[in-house]
Amino acid sequence: MNYEIPREMKIAADELAARDHLDDPAWDAHEMVATQTWRTLQALGHQGGRALAIGDNCATLLGLRRGSGPRHGSVIGNVDGQGRAHGELSDLNCWDQREDFDVVFAALAGFDVRLTYAPNIVKRRADQLVDATLAVAVTRPGSIAAVLATHDLMDNPMPFGRRQIAALADLVGAVRFPAGTYRRTTGTDEIADLLVFRRRESDTPRRGAEWEEATAVGLDGGMVFVNTYFDTNVDQVLGSTQYDATGTAPTNLTVVGDRTQVSGLLAEALDGVVAFARRTGLTIRPAEGEHRRVGRGTVGRAPAAHTTRLRPNGPQEPDLGLW
Repeated sequence: MNYEIPREMKIAADELAARDHLDDPAWDAHEMVATQTWRTLQALGHQGGRALAIGDNCATLLGLRRGSGPRHGSVIGNVDGQGRAHGELSDLNCWDQREDFDVVFAALAGFDVRLTYAPNIVKRRADQLVDATLAVAVTRPGSIAAVLATHDLMDNPMPFGRRQIAALADLVGAVRFPAGTYRRTTGTDEIADLLVFRRRESDTPRRGAEWEEATAVGLDGGMVFVNTYFDTNVDQVLGSTQYDATGTAPTNLTVVGDRTQVSGLLAEALDGVVAFARRTGLTIRPAEGEHRRVGRGTVGRAPAAHTTRLRPNGPQEPDLGLW
């Protein structure tokens, strides 16, 4: 008997997941993750500066109230040591490429959406790789980029994309959330990872955690690919990793956990990230001199898009990752 799901059903399932992504902004989870991330940045030495936030509800990533700024897009603002934006906001279209940001916080395209149709999965993975690399590239050397990505950015058995990022930055640490932390509808929820990178200064040796490889692991009678980092740092996974027979590698695993416990577990996991950074000298290096201040316009109407591709000094490219 053939158990293969028809192509049309996979595409329909992806469309359902995309609608859930739009209809359920998951404010509580987004605000909780943002709060804990800025607490971590403060512990790593962040004292304020220019911040770029990218993706869904991007203003929330800068500590602003729900509904502030564009629904999908990017905002640039001055933030204090606690990660709260103040003063005038601008968008990425007004970014001067000669300026590196003190902090970049990016929620990558469709990071929390479970996709079924293989071309959609491959396209999203490629899009997220490009955007994660750019998010790191526009972070000033010695500072931090925090990235919310779908788990297969880390678990893809092909390491070439991760090596591109590793050429620019060290992985300070990562946290893997249970499926359902952002998506409440079963079948539309995906495992998301919070990745914390420190942009490497020139002529500085690599000092970060090992994360470039993903290896095959036998689990629950199946074979899954798990990134070396999470395979050796199981406390950074906020739940139980399980084999998912409904997916194909590297998207055939899931993480099962109690959503009511995520906030406390996330705080503990990020404390571990801070401890590693202090041991290895990967805390934030203060900016030398005052950053350039370039006149920028205020944030306009939110783009009519599902998610936003990061494009320096140019128009935003809407993309949910669906073909």
